[in-house]
Amino acid sequence: MKSKFKLILCICILVSINVIAEGCTKKAATTNSTNGLKQSTPTEIQPAVVTEQKYLSPYTGEEVKKEEVANIAVLAIVENSIDARPQSGLNSADIVYETMAEGGIPRLIALFQKNNALKIGPIRSARPYFLTILKEYNLPLAHCGGSAEATEIIKAEKLMSMDEMVNSSAYVRDNERKAPHNLYTSSEKLRELIKAKTFVKEPTVKLKFDKTYWDSVTLSPATDVLLKMNGSYNTSYAYKDGLYLKTMDGKPSANKEDQIPLAIKNVVVQITTMKLQPDKLHINIDLIGQGDGYVISNGKFVKMHWNKKDANSQTLLTDEKGIDLPLNPGKTWWNIVDTDTTVTIK
Repeated sequence: MKSKFKLILCICILVSINVIAEGCTKKAATTNSTNGLKQSTPTEIQPAVVTEQKYLSPYTGEEVKKEEVANIAVLAIVENSIDARPQSGLNSADIVYETMAEGGIPRLIALFQKNNALKIGPIRSARPYFLTILKEYNLPLAHCGGSAEATEIIKAEKLMSMDEMVNSSAYVRDNERKAPHNLYTSSEKLRELIKAKTFVKEPTVKLKFDKTYWDSVTLSPATDVLLKMNGSYNTSYAYKDGLYLKTMDGKPSANKEDQIPLAIKNVVVQITTMKLQPDKLHINIDLIGQGDGYVISNGKFVKMHWNKKDANSQTLLTDEKGIDLPLNPGKTWWNIVDTDTTVTIK
């Protein structure tokens, strides 16, 4: 009996020793943990990386200041007869469209957003095809009157017209020239008028820009471009120092006030159909549909295909494989020419 009691007592003592030993082990582990053997290292706070926000011009693709990207965009019809040259403000335009008016005389519609032009003009009258460009960009238009058809469209569709006939305070006559080649305005005057008329709109055209595309050495060379628009007018572009210098009828084009040459990063040639209207005076220009042409930049050119679904949609440019064709960041001169125009690229 005593032997059995001693055996049980020994077993209890051994169990107690194991429990105490296990407890000491856990305590030691806990102690070691607090001593840093198993304690996790606090995460170091890294300083925040501040990235400067970049702002890009929607119409040139160039990096601009914050206040510049907020500038109100506006279109203006500018005369391009011999009596109107040299014009004012075209060197400040982001995009200039050039096409024909009556009698084979070219006329321009310029888009201003990035820069502030102190003087723009001479301002002339609207035509229906210029209104198609207005509707594509959804921007207000500075002009002085218009053809009967254009005036009717403006009224019927309530387009954002800033006609000098009813907004004379935004325009001024320059006594150095004779009427009708002496009507001018400025981007500041037009932007004030736009705000007063609540014509401020979000850009609807999303142009594509890619500098690296035009750095490719596989593109065809284009250092000299000549467009023979008709028997009485031609224009050309000569590549120099990364830009194309424009001439009209063989004379260098420059800004009137400071004689700075018109230098352009991109030259677009959009080929379409032009026909005389029944009055044998005004013309129709097909801007809706599709056709071919060229995009020229960085001393190179690409044959392109253009497509425009309707009056309010954007004119899209693709290459011969149907891939979107980007512009080079910078200013663009967009020539809308007839199928009879002789285009020479060297």
